[in-house]
Amino acid sequence: MARELKTLREKVLGVEPPAESLIETERLVGLARMILDPAGHASTDAPTAVIPETLLRALDPGVSVPSALPARPAGVSADAAPSAQHTLALFGQGTVLPIPELIGFLGTVGKTGILRIVTASETYVLEFLAGDIVHGEATTAPEGQRLGDLLVAQGVIDRETLESACEKSPGWRLGQALLKKNLIEKKHLTAALQTQIQSLFNRLFRDQAKSFTFWSGPPLCAEDGVRLNTTSLLLEGARFSDEVEDGLRAVAETRTDEESP
Repeated sequence: MARELKTLREKVLGVEPPAESLIETERLVGLARMILDPAGHASTDAPTAVIPETLLRALDPGVSVPSALPARPAGVSADAAPSAQHTLALFGQGTVLPIPELIGFLGTVGKTGILRIVTASETYVLEFLAGDIVHGEATTAPEGQRLGDLLVAQGVIDRETLESACEKSPGWRLGQALLKKNLIEKKHLTAALQTQIQSLFNRLFRDQAKSFTFWSGPPLCAEDGVRLNTTSLLLEGARFSDEVEDGLRAVAETRTDEESP
């Protein structure tokens, strides 16, 4: 397919594309085949069909971290469409497809929709708008990576005021509640959400998918002003992962040296 595109471009423009363009096209075509091959890489059991006029939560019910999406009714499949406006575009099972490759593919082709990734430890939800990330959430949030923790770390609100606000506006509504009370400014919320999404990507980069679904359709929970480049998020995630690996190797080498006679 990549070589056919190369030939077509030569015929139309009379210019041979650079080698790196051909290599990148072949990579994307190969990735698309990996995603779409039902025999080799995807489940033959499609997720539940769209439920008309019912907004369904993209995370499993009963998790500890509240989702920005309304709770799914009891008994509804976790793979159900996020809303009646969404249609299933991709789904798969197993770890054959690295998460960064999947996210990078959706970003490169400029997709708009909701990606749900299930791993052994977490369930992640990412909202895409023309290939950019406009919302991200997960079923767990490590200490220091929750929205309130990030706002306190920024120095824009103290812990006591935050905890008082949390009692009245728990979960994802916290940011909007703090804005309405003029306890923080919009720029503070935007910065905290951007940091939170990057932290999510850092965890996601080192995880393995057990299954994934991508639903084409509009973002449902995007905060105005939050729009991050997918490639930049992945590059920072890769850098973070390398630092973690370097740290683990250093610890292992230290232990080896201490145990040596």
